[in-house]
Amino acid sequence: MASMKSRLEAAEMTLDGERVRWLVGKQETLTEKKNVFGEQLQKARYQFIVSKAASMELARNMLLANLGEPRTVHELHDITGMPKREIVEQIIALLKWRKIDMVGHKGRSPTYIALETHADDSCRGD
Repeated sequence: MASMKSRLEAAEMTLDGERVRWLVGKQETLTEKKNVFGEQLQKARYQFIVSKAASMELARNMLLANLGEPRTVHELHDITGMPKREIVEQIIALLKWRKIDMVGHKGRSPTYIALETHADDSCRGD
């Protein structure tokens, strides 16, 4: 399992991230006022959205926190306990946003490394 240090780093990155901060900061606007279509977001739906966004950001940040050195999907699975399919999905997103890079291979498995590990950086939405 991931070390306590990397889990805390991932949690801090998630809470400091722009996506979660924006959603939390917009709670009143999103749940108590109507949007341009005259719709008001129900609080239960808002809480689901925030929970889902925070969960996804935490998963991405858990990978970033453990990519200080080149690692494969298999190694990330062993470290984090995350399902390999979820790791691959997150790696695709992180590659797209240039948060990580493929730097080589171990056997037939590509290795990835984080390009930035700043807590004030956040991953973009889906």
